[in-house]
Amino acid sequence: MNFKALFEPVRIGSLELKNRFVQPAMESQTTTLEHIFSEQSIAYFAARAEGGFGLQITDYMAVSKDGIGVPTEAGWWDDSFIEKHKPLADAVHKYGGKIFAQLHHSGMMCEIKNTGVVTRGPSAIPSSAHLEPVKAFTTEECYQMADFYGEAARRAKAAGFDGVEVHGAHFYLLGQFMSRYVNKRIDEFGGDYKGRFRLAKLCIQRVKEVCGESYPVTFRLSTEEFLDGGSNLDDAVIYACLAQEAGADAINISIGSGIGGNIITPSYFDPGFNVKAAAKIKENVTIPTIVVGRINDPVLAEHIVKSGQADMVALGRQSVADSEFPKKVKEGRTGEIFQCTGCMQRCYYAEGCEKDDKGISCILNPFSGKESRWKIRTAEKRKKVLIAGAGAAGLECAWVLAKRGHEVQIYEKEDLPGGNFRLASVPPHKNDFARAIYTYLNLCKKYGAKVITGTEVTIEILNQENPDSIVLATGAKPLVPPIKGIDKADIKFASDILSGREIIGQKKVLIMGGGLVGCELAEYLNQFHNQVTIVEMQSMLAKEDVKRSRVVLMERLRKAGTTQCTNTKILEILPDGIRAETPDGEKEMRGYDKLILALGYQSNNPLQETADSMGKEVHVIGDAARARNAKFAIYEGAKLGMSL
Repeated sequence: MNFKALFEPVRIGSLELKNRFVQPAMESQTTTLEHIFSEQSIAYFAARAEGGFGLQITDYMAVSKDGIGVPTEAGWWDDSFIEKHKPLADAVHKYGGKIFAQLHHSGMMCEIKNTGVVTRGPSAIPSSAHLEPVKAFTTEECYQMADFYGEAARRAKAAGFDGVEVHGAHFYLLGQFMSRYVNKRIDEFGGDYKGRFRLAKLCIQRVKEVCGESYPVTFRLSTEEFLDGGSNLDDAVIYACLAQEAGADAINISIGSGIGGNIITPSYFDPGFNVKAAAKIKENVTIPTIVVGRINDPVLAEHIVKSGQADMVALGRQSVADSEFPKKVKEGRTGEIFQCTGCMQRCYYAEGCEKDDKGISCILNPFSGKESRWKIRTAEKRKKVLIAGAGAAGLECAWVLAKRGHEVQIYEKEDLPGGNFRLASVPPHKNDFARAIYTYLNLCKKYGAKVITGTEVTIEILNQENPDSIVLATGAKPLVPPIKGIDKADIKFASDILSGREIIGQKKVLIMGGGLVGCELAEYLNQFHNQVTIVEMQSMLAKEDVKRSRVVLMERLRKAGTTQCTNTKILEILPDGIRAETPDGEKEMRGYDKLILALGYQSNNPLQETADSMGKEVHVIGDAARARNAKFAIYEGAKLGMSL
């Protein structure tokens, strides 16, 4: 496939873009308390410009200080920001990219702890997210707000930005005015579609008046707010038409709201889920459209543009997963793309793996967000490296080492590489984890790392290979706690089912352990008409999962009829169930056909003593060192790969 449509130039007003790839606005979490982009921010955007994105749109940038959404939000409210933000535009231009500044005000989504003033919105209705008093903008203040947008655009233009985006999506100020959910005004800024859109219209027009008709302006809106009485697709079509009438040069089509959710979507949402809605907007406007929504495959991206459903594709979390997505597509290296899994375990306000691992990043691509610090450089001295274990940690380490010039051999005792990370792809909507293993293998092949499966590392192999360095990445094994009866019962592990070694259908199943593994296993077993019960000692299931993803997972389990027993401590395992301590006292839960243990993992490092006896340099990474989230394993694999 030549992906011709994705690389045809396109115009936004007077500006020509070299391709159809857009990096949309996201909170990179790298802006500073001085309301500017940090050096890391600049490196982050520059990497994506170098990676081939035709257009990049900044994190949201406040047009007035009383509109910031987070304490570090970058700003445009005075002229001092012109020189402060110029380095960002210059960095993108260095690589032939174009960049727009996203103009924003949080409105009723502000918090007084951030702004220092009483929050204002279209009406005196508080945000359900903050429950703080909100004062309605006066009519005069609405007109003044349009001036703030115009002045912010003037500064952006002076700083070298190629255009601006007026942010009307995600239930920020302009979206609030457009939404029946919160706009209860009785002046010209409420009442009907034109009234509710009036402020957005004035902001677009004011930008054009101040910066000139030729200065590009995009308008971002949501196709659905997921609020009872909020804006929906029909509303979005009307607002897109009104934005075009107001002078917008393109419509950037997003989804979700700060209260209703789904601005950032987990793996349970199908790739391209927002495309059909975008196509309806495209049918009703004559200016270009941009669509976002889990677009993580170049074939899907090409289809969207080629079929005319949208003119450009915005790769949000996908641009975090792989900053070189457009470049790899253009060069025919699609097998090397790290495809976003929708796991949200590192990009979505998640903690890093160590002190210096801050800001937005990706579980599959720990280099993301560290562009100014992490570099893969040719090794000064070529070494022979043997890696035991072809899970995510071992494979990540292998390709990085091989790219640096080392001779790498990676041994895996199973017939297939991937370890527990591959098994994680088996439950519904998790297939992109398997794609990650495919990418790792392609990179290993490209750089010459040899992957040997079906072979367990022994002292004989170590003596035969005689490596300079040994990397132990043997992963984790199921935790088997000393519970009474555990040695007598016929117990299966999650890996038995997910690997296909054990098939369970139309049975009454008890899963002991309600962490993420246990809950996703329940999802898998629900497909085969099993009656599943999960017991968990803690007060909530899948506690370690990302909040947004967990909400969806719990709802899916509920709809499938999965019985969820929390605050339940297993005292004894019986032949057909358990004796447990529950909130209602001690009781027996019996009559189950299958018992499955999913109480967590422990490190599996059987080669430590053998490797140490070789007198070689030995490193232990990932779950072999300590069982944790996969982001730690991949992070440690990359870090060792760069330093060895």
